[in-house]
Amino acid sequence: MSTDRAAEREISPRAGPARGQGGPGRARVPRLVREPEMLAVAAREFGRSGFNGASMDHIASECGVTKPMLYSYFGSKEGLLTAAAEDAGDRLRVRVRRAVDVPGLEPDMRMWAGLLEVFAFVEEHRDAWLVLYPGGGLAGGTLGAGAARARDAMAGLLADLFALTATEAGLPPEAVAQTEMLAHAVTGATISSASWWLDHPGEPKEVPALRLMNLVWRGFEGLMETRIWLPAP
Repeated sequence: MSTDRAAEREISPRAGPARGQGGPGRARVPRLVREPEMLAVAAREFGRSGFNGASMDHIASECGVTKPMLYSYFGSKEGLLTAAAEDAGDRLRVRVRRAVDVPGLEPDMRMWAGLLEVFAFVEEHRDAWLVLYPGGGLAGGTLGAGAARARDAMAGLLADLFALTATEAGLPPEAVAQTEMLAHAVTGATISSASWWLDHPGEPKEVPALRLMNLVWRGFEGLMETRIWLPAP
């Protein structure tokens, strides 16, 4: 699978010129270094406190910068939330793409690797996941724009994965074309399953990932083998 902009941003996120000084006593830091720090702190603050409860003063203090600098980078509190969601989505997609882009993986193991990587991301970056796929405290209107774009981008990644798997299995083009809709359905199922697991701790990530894999793969496997369900006439 080809490398997209997400991989580039993991190495050098949101490239741009350096701006301004840091907090008192802190030397000038290039934007390539400063901005990822701001986004990481913002993700923690928004993930733990929600949009209304998050404090720009606290985020600035934790980053060692002034609040005006936050606004100069992101324009507004809403802009910072959107940027944090987009950054988290980029990092998640890079991880999933790397997990599945392994030569020689069988189709089922490729799917399993991708799903398991999503749950690993949730386990390691709870706050970033909550910014990406929020509950009522962050969703709605322009505040959900970053999450919506992240959902569409993840669906696009899964669509590529499904299409590749179906093509390798020898499905005709008309069957491969059906995988785009399935990718969007699986994206929703993956987000819901991972968010449910986050609210119900106690199981290792492999367990909910395995449940989801059985739901997804059994249906996809049937499509690849041209076994489809139809209602009785």
